[in-house]
Amino acid sequence: MMNKVVLVTGANSGIGLALCERLLSQDTEGLQLCLACRNMRRAQAARSALLASHPTAQVALLQMDTSNIFSVISAAHEIKLRYCRLDYLYLNAGIMPNAQFDVKAFFKGIFSSNIITMFATGEGILTQKDGVTSDGLQDVFATNLFGHFLLIRELEPVLCRAGQTSQLIWTSSSNAQRSAFNLDDIQHQRGTQPYSSSKYASDLLSLALNTLYNKQMDIDLETSEAFYEKLLQLENEVRKKLKEKQPASQCLHSAGPRSS
Repeated sequence: MMNKVVLVTGANSGIGLALCERLLSQDTEGLQLCLACRNMRRAQAARSALLASHPTAQVALLQMDTSNIFSVISAAHEIKLRYCRLDYLYLNAGIMPNAQFDVKAFFKGIFSSNIITMFATGEGILTQKDGVTSDGLQDVFATNLFGHFLLIRELEPVLCRAGQTSQLIWTSSSNAQRSAFNLDDIQHQRGTQPYSSSKYASDLLSLALNTLYNKQMDIDLETSEAFYEKLLQLENEVRKKLKEKQPASQCLHSAGPRSS
């Protein structure tokens, strides 16, 4: 029997590293584990720690920054060279900006009907400052969601094989609030809760992918499908920009823009 191939993004610390430790504890000999990380020095340290606990484990490393489109496409190409299939893809990499207290929103909230929710959750008074990536995308959106979306699209040949079952597992959050997400502003450029928006968007994308690949229905089918179409449009836009930006000497290992 062939070993199961498992790839974990953001695997060098936190939930990602704990997940890898758990996976190896349950099945050390039966896994080919690949740690996809942005920082290779930390990735190597994580690999060493895992091998110290599981000396016979098969643990490989892969450099990938989910906030960088070229990095994701290059990493996907490397994955397809290494493996003919992926059994489990854990989409865990992410960032959460430090929250800042909004004094003006606090005093405004005191006299609103949202006061209980405000004190219970911090909604509206704890804001986050987002950045912009070199590709012109919102940093949190690109890192937490869009980079993973593009990775899935690129890995379809090893995920969607006849007679094979692959599983995509997202790291969600209790902070995934519907109120933070706007279908007309999927990158959350105009909002103050980019992390919450990205996590709710991840839940929506998971539903859309289930509908697309497994024909499973969900309670928010219309929104999830509309969101998926917006991601496809954005994918085509960033691929075009990336192709224009890259020197002729650099080759993008990609099939180019695709539609559903």
